[in-house]
Amino acid sequence: MLGSLARIFGLGRSARTPEFTVSSGAGDGDSADGPMIRLRGVERAFGSGASRTVALEGVDLEIERGEFVGVDGPSGSGKTTLLSILGLLDTPTAGSYLLNGRAVEDMPAAQRARTRNREIGFIFQSFNLIGDMTVVENVDLPLSYLGLPGGERRDRVREALERVGMASKAGSYPSQLSGGH
Repeated sequence: MLGSLARIFGLGRSARTPEFTVSSGAGDGDSADGPMIRLRGVERAFGSGASRTVALEGVDLEIERGEFVGVDGPSGSGKTTLLSILGLLDTPTAGSYLLNGRAVEDMPAAQRARTRNREIGFIFQSFNLIGDMTVVENVDLPLSYLGLPGGERRDRVREALERVGMASKAGSYPSQLSGGH
């Protein structure tokens, strides 16, 4: 099914540029008009002069609400840099990024942090889990930072773990999980 729904975006001017696979997915949606994420001409370079490295060049991308996106490309193609920009952990050196219709580059650092906290979720390649906390406690932790009541947090954690097939591992510790978990 994914293959029939997928569309590949050929981005940038480099053969190393990552590709994006987007498919329709079940999402709650949002009443705002326009795409959830819109990148236009996004570039990211590190260093200067002879040591300048261009990680992203001319990336145009739109992601609608409810779409699932996979980023694929060879090592060094800019996948992590792109995800860091999308997650408001880094900023482009050129181009524009609109998140839910708001220009990200105009946000002060504190607003970027609030937006990241409330609107963006990360699933890291490496665990980044707290070893002496169970799966439930690790998933609950960021929700506690939002100040959500305990009952609502428990419901959200249970639903999230069920959604990704991890409900049976709720009481497990990170050391008891496989890399796929």
